[in-house]
Amino acid sequence: MCVQQGDEVSEVETHHYRKARRITMVALLLLLLIVALFLVGMIIGSVYIPPGALLNPTGPQREILSLIRLPEAVGAIIIGIDLAFAGAVMQSIFRNPLADPYITGTASGAVLGTVGGIYVGAFISQLRSLTIFLQPLLGFMGSLAATALVIILGRRRFWLTLILAGIAVSIFLSALVTIAESYLLISSPSSFSIFLLLFGSLGSLNWDYDIIIIASSLPVLIFLALSARKLNVVMMGDELAQSTGINAGSFRAAMLLGAALLTSVSLSFTGMIGFVGLIAPHIARLLLRDSDNAVVLPVCGLVGAALLLLANSLSKALIPETVIPITAVTSLIGAPLLIYLVKRGGYSGKA
Repeated sequence: MCVQQGDEVSEVETHHYRKARRITMVALLLLLLIVALFLVGMIIGSVYIPPGALLNPTGPQREILSLIRLPEAVGAIIIGIDLAFAGAVMQSIFRNPLADPYITGTASGAVLGTVGGIYVGAFISQLRSLTIFLQPLLGFMGSLAATALVIILGRRRFWLTLILAGIAVSIFLSALVTIAESYLLISSPSSFSIFLLLFGSLGSLNWDYDIIIIASSLPVLIFLALSARKLNVVMMGDELAQSTGINAGSFRAAMLLGAALLTSVSLSFTGMIGFVGLIAPHIARLLLRDSDNAVVLPVCGLVGAALLLLANSLSKALIPETVIPITAVTSLIGAPLLIYLVKRGGYSGKA
């Protein structure tokens, strides 16, 4: 009997050791990939900078690196982490493998709110200096409103209903963004760059924007990461959550609030970036062979950072002297995965 118990303990310890080793290896490989893609981002662009010049750049090269490519790459990392966290939280809360800020309409609501912030700055001169803060604030309000609308429209316990509601809301809000941007272009021709909000671009990022995104995101990311084990419990049912002292309704609201904040602050300065929140959690679960949010959340954050760095480099490299919108690149990766998830089977249509 004692021998049998000893064998069971040994098996458990071996399992935990293998799991810890796998998490460590995956995290290290992703960190190395992020460093490599970060360096590639410093080299690729309208002006090619040789790898050897990164350590000792000339005057013009130093300006390009410090004012354009470094803030762009840093922004890609934090925004990739934000969108990946938001996607993983939404998939867990909705118990829906296809949920992410892009598909649920949260991203479209954030972009519409951002356009509202630009409108305020463009037409109310007294508030023009506050546009940098109004964009994420109104973007947050827009993302919350869009998420709430999707939940109301898709409140039946069918994941397909939620996705269809999200797609409908996303299309409608994207149409409103297009109309608003078209009017703003006529009224204020100097605002041409806002047209990129509909397609996504990291080219507008600078150090001021990066600081705002990082300062807003970091507390939320920490909160979501520390809440991962509670999220596991809530996924298993409200009764179990209640028995452990978790108010499931309030907890879901807090987690969705965090996901909406991450989405809005990230997209306020870049425009629409789709599918990162959908792809990253699935890749993380595949690499880890685990669905425990305590490990999936940080790893999917690394995956999101790597994906957006890769997409940013590809957007500048695929067509010479042309920058392809980020969402076009992420969609090339995300759309096939979406089709795969739908066709994979195993979904009965219920959450």
